Parts: sequence; structure tokens; C-alpha cells
Amino acid sequence: MPHHTKFSHNWLNRTDTEGRNVNTWLKQGDSISTFKCTLCKTCDLDCSNQGWAAIVQHMKTKLHLENMPSLKNNSIISIESLKQPTSSTDGVISIPQLKLGNTKRPITFDFQEQVTKAEAVWALTVAQRGYSFNSRDEIGDVFRHMFPDSKIAQEFSMQSRKTSYVLSHGLGSYFHQELVKCLKRSVKFVLCFDEQTNNQDRHATAAILKTAIIDSLKADGLELNQLLMLGRDSPFINLSLENMIDNEMKKIGSGLLKLGGCHLHVAHNGFKAVLWEPLHEYFLVYLPVNQKVQVQNNDRYERIKETLTSYVIKIRLQFVLFLCENIFDRFLTLFQQEAPLIHVLHSELSSLYRLVLLQFLKTDYAGDKVGGCLLDLDFKLNEKQLNNKHIRIGEETRKLLNHLTQQEREKVFEDVKKIYHTTAEYLKKNLPLKNSFLSDVQILHPSYRSVEYSDKIVRIARAVPGLLSEREIDYSRDEWLIYSLDNNIDEKWYIKKKKKDCSGTELIIYHRIDYYWNKVLNIKTANGFAKYPTLSKLIKNILIIPHGNADVERGFSINENLVPENRSKLSCLSINGLRSTYDGVKFIGNGSSHKVPINREIIKSIKMSYSLYKKDIQSKKKVSENSEKENIERQQAVEMCKQALQEEDELLLKQKTLQSELHEATSIIADASARLQLAIKQKDNLEIHRSTILIDGGNTKSKAVNEQLSKVTENLIQIQRKRKNSFGQQQQKRQKTLTEESIILN
Repeated sequence: MPHHTKFSHNWLNRTDTEGRNVNTWLKQGDSISTFKCTLCKTCDLDCSNQGWAAIVQHMKTKLHLENMPSLKNNSIISIESLKQPTSSTDGVISIPQLKLGNTKRPITFDFQEQVTKAEAVWALTVAQRGYSFNSRDEIGDVFRHMFPDSKIAQEFSMQSRKTSYVLSHGLGSYFHQELVKCLKRSVKFVLCFDEQTNNQDRHATAAILKTAIIDSLKADGLELNQLLMLGRDSPFINLSLENMIDNEMKKIGSGLLKLGGCHLHVAHNGFKAVLWEPLHEYFLVYLPVNQKVQVQNNDRYERIKETLTSYVIKIRLQFVLFLCENIFDRFLTLFQQEAPLIHVLHSELSSLYRLVLLQFLKTDYAGDKVGGCLLDLDFKLNEKQLNNKHIRIGEETRKLLNHLTQQEREKVFEDVKKIYHTTAEYLKKNLPLKNSFLSDVQILHPSYRSVEYSDKIVRIARAVPGLLSEREIDYSRDEWLIYSLDNNIDEKWYIKKKKKDCSGTELIIYHRIDYYWNKVLNIKTANGFAKYPTLSKLIKNILIIPHGNADVERGFSINENLVPENRSKLSCLSINGLRSTYDGVKFIGNGSSHKVPINREIIKSIKMSYSLYKKDIQSKKKVSENSEKENIERQQAVEMCKQALQEEDELLLKQKTLQSELHEATSIIADASARLQLAIKQKDNLEIHRSTILIDGGNTKSKAVNEQLSKVTENLIQIQRKRKNSFGQQQQKRQKTLTEESIILN
């Protein structure tokens, strides 16, 4: 009867819309006509009118649906009392019952923590939106005027300086450490990078990049042998870097998986070979506006202008548009995705190259070729070329040919063939169609689930350096055979939906490949163990291999938004904090700052950010003071060095003078000795006496000069030693200061 329905304990044996027993969250309320949801922590809800339908209605509420996953993933056994009627008229008795309870209960914050949570959400928003710090100075006042009845708004305080250190020393550090924890739990990871100058640094060599990468890994406690490969494009500096890193890894018995540069760049550069539009933009738009004087009365410019405004150039541009829309667009758009696509890269590259060849070659020559066989074709053979009537240039291009003379048409077709040959030559030289690894990983697609590909899974396992042991490689074959025959794999795991196009043809839309393999690798055996542990280890590390550098290049746009030219003075710590926080919002909050779960670790990181900031400031101040002190000492040392050099010059001059005097004294002694010998022979007593006096005088002079010369030489040695010691001390102090600065900056 309406309004007289009582809570029935038989309802506890029923299941909800997910197929789970409702007794995990349903209990009788305080009265016999009410119920409670322990999952949603509700008060008494009335069921006197609708009965079980009231409970079903609650199951469909937004709050209940949001709480159900937490019940599924995080449950404990607890004992609660269930009130059950008895035959006694005294009321109810309590019967203990085993019950599932949610271990991840909603986090409760005290008031001050709620204020910090609000400040955290705002800091996340600043990073995600790229707001400048200075523009946030009065935001607290704005919120207080907007929400005058909010106590949190009254306490909210996020000026520019606080926003800066919360991001650099709080949130940025938190998200960075979360990333490091994730990497430490992984067997392997891929490092993707691309080059672009910023507003602070303009260049870096391969050696500098290698040192920076290795030092960064060491600083975060990551092992170099965890590095699976480098995702890069193809400049020589990146190739040199890859070789340097690979050599370092070989020293520890590991190595890099090398698959070449970014293949999107290869396709894009192949298309660039046919671009004419930049010429049009430069000569017809840029020069007339920016260099009027240079192009006035310039015959060369007029000739170029006349050429570019003719139907010939229009036809060429239309042909470029045809190539873009019909050949390159689909490939480049497909591989702009963030989803793992390494398993289709080889087949798509093969299709791209074959499609280019079929534009100007006969179908029977290239139509049935795939993979590496396409690279063996000689696309320049005259007998295999399509004639002007059948070569593909697009319908719009052919219509424009009517405006040309026969000679001009022949020239256009000649140019078209040259463009096709240039594009094909570039693709043939750079596409990895003979790369066996890329060819083998195609078997990860569900359509390749067959025992005949067991050899390929073994080749894949062998190709990844340092991932699987020899025993695990053997296991990979066995698990692939089991996987190929597994009847538990549902078609819904890889087919998202089927639909028909306007012509009635059925189209199949597949799930992402990681969605499919997540389902497969979570299959358990009868005893609860993973069914494919080795395949899980292998395939998870295959799916992290990048199919191109599109993700990294998108990061450049993010960096430019976060660090425009007017923010070029931001420190590396601030820039890294902004970017780490931005990425945290993207991956944890799905791009929305308010969707990032604020936990106690985040609250703690924000509370500690000020003390870390102050410590950093003090450290930098100490470095600055030490640097200033060092500069003063260096200046003093320079003055001392100048004085020492001056004294040294004076002593050297004196030494030179004394050596000259010594030479004169020695000459006098030698001359007098010769005269004495002659006088003795001639028995000339007067000459003997004179010679003896000269010799005695020379000896006295020589002795005195030698004594002075010894003192001067000793003084010179002391001054030079003192100068050398002073220079060495300055070098040691300088090296110590640089080391301290490096530690603080990092």
C-alpha cells in the first residue's frame, strides 16, 4: 500500500545494475520504512511509497554512480551491526554482519587545508592556462568581492610571488616526483626530444646534451639501462647524441633500440620537395610590402612576378594541393595521434610509398608490392611510366591545362614527373621499409592472432636490448601460441563499433591497441595468476615506442604559451615547475585543473614550498655573497699579481744588470790573468804588480756581484712561487663556487 511499504531484508540478496550484491552498500535506516547508502553516506532515505524502486532510483543518481568504482577497486572487510526485527515487541536486536567498506573514503580537510586546496586549484589553473604571475596579484581581493560570504575566499592569498614558489617549489616538484616514481616502477622507458631554441638558450652540442641527459637520470635515481630508445628526428646532432648514449649503455652491458628518426618528418620532407607556395608568398606578398624600394623598377622581380601570376604557377599550386589532399594528408593526420601506433607504422609507410609510385607508374609494376620489395623497384624505367594522359595530377589540375599551349602543357608534365621522381627518391632513401622490427610488430594487431606468427614474437623479444632473459624469450613463444588459441578473447575488446557508409559498405572502428592489450594481458588463470606474464612485459614495452615526434613538437607550442618573450627572465626552476604542473593537469585532471584530485601530498608540498623557496633564496644569496667575496679576492689577487709582476720585472732588470757587471768583472779577471802570464814570462815586475791588482779587484767585484745575484734570483723564485700559489687558490675557489651554484640551480 502507498506510504506503508517497509524495508525488506530480502532486498539485501538482490544485485544492482553492475551485478554486485547491494548488501555491500545498502542497509536499513533508523525506521522500518527507510534505507541508507553507506557508499554515499546518506541520511535516511524514504522507501515507504516506492519500495524497492526507491533504491533503484538512488542507484541511478550521479553521486552513487561516481562512488561505485571506488567500491570495486578499494574494499575492506568490516563488521557492522544490522538491525533485524524479532518476534519480541521490544523493538530490534543488533546482529554483527561482515560487510565491504570503502578504504578510500573522501579526504576531509580542516579549514586551513581547505584554503590551501583552493590555492592549489588556482595555481594549477595558472599553469594550465599560462597566466602571468603578476596578473594574479589582486586575485584574492577579486574572489573576496565575488564571494563575500565565503570564509575560504576571505583567507585565500595567491600573489605573484606566492604563485611562483608554489609552482616551482611545490606543485612542480610534486608532479616531477610522481613521474619519477612511475618511471622507477617501469622496466623500460622512452625519452623523446626535439630541438628548438628558446628565449634563454640558443644552442647545445651533442656532448652537452648527452651529459645533461645522463646527469638528469642520475639526479632522479633512474638507471641508464632503463632507457629503451630515443625518440628523435634526423639532424646529425641527434644521430651523434644517440650514438653517444648507446656507447655509454654498452659499457654497462645494455644498448638502445634504434629505429631511425621521426618518420613523420620523412613523409613531410618528401612533400616539401614539391612546395611552390613559399615562393608565391615571398615574391608576391612579402617583398611588395616590406621591400618596396628594392622591387621598384626591378626587371628580375617583374619577371618572377609575371611567372608566378601565370596559369602555369596556378596549375603547379593546384597539383601541390592534389598531392597534399590525396596522398600526404591522411598519413600525417593519422600519426598526429597520441595513441600507440607503432604496430601500423610499417604498413602505413609502405602504403604511402606505394601510393606515390602509383601516381606515375603502371599498376602491374608497383600495385602488388609491399614493404621492402617497393624499395627494390626502379621507378625511373621509361617503359613503366604512365603517359601524360594517365599520370595522376588531379581533376582540377587537368581542367586548368586547357588555358595552356601545347608546349606549356608538355613543360608542366615534365615538371610533374620530376616532382614525383624527387619525392619517390627521397622516400626510397629514408623510409625504413626493410626494418624487420617494424615489420614484425604488426602482429600486435588483433587480426594477426595466429600461431603462424610465433617466430615473429621471438624476433621482437630478441630485438629489444636487455628486456627479456633467454628463458623469457622462450616463454614468449609459448604464451603467443596460447594467446593465438585463447577463446576468452572477446571481439568487443578490439572492435569498438561497426557501421555502414552511404553506399552500404560496413566500416569497422577499432579500439586503441593499448585498450585491447590491457584486456588480454589482464586475463587470469584458474588459480588467479596472470596468463601472459612474459607477453605482458614485452608488449607493454613495445607500445611505449613512439611512432613519431608529434607529441614533442606539440610541446613546443605549450612551452611558447608558458614562456613567451616577455617571460624570458624566468628561472629554469620556474619554467620546469610550470611545465611539470601543466603536464600533471593534462594527465591527472584530463586537462582541467579542477579535476585534479587534491590529496594530502599536494597539500603538504604546497605548505612546504615556502620553506623550500626561502632555503633556495638563502642558498642563492650565499652563492652570491661567496661570488662577490670571490670577486673581491680575485681583484686583490690581481693587484697582488700586478705588484708581483712589477717587482719581478724590477728584479729581472737588476738581474740583467748584475749579470752584465759579472760579465765585466769576469772579463777583467781573464784579461788581467793573460797579462800576468805574459809579465811573468817577460819578468816585468811592474806589469806583474798591476795585473795582480786587477785580478784582486776583479775577484772582489765578482764575489760581490755573485752575492747580489744570488739574492735577486732567490727573490725572483719566491715571487714566482707566490704568484703561482695565488693563481691555484683562485682556481680552486672558482671551481668550488661553480659546483655550489650548479647544485643550487639544479
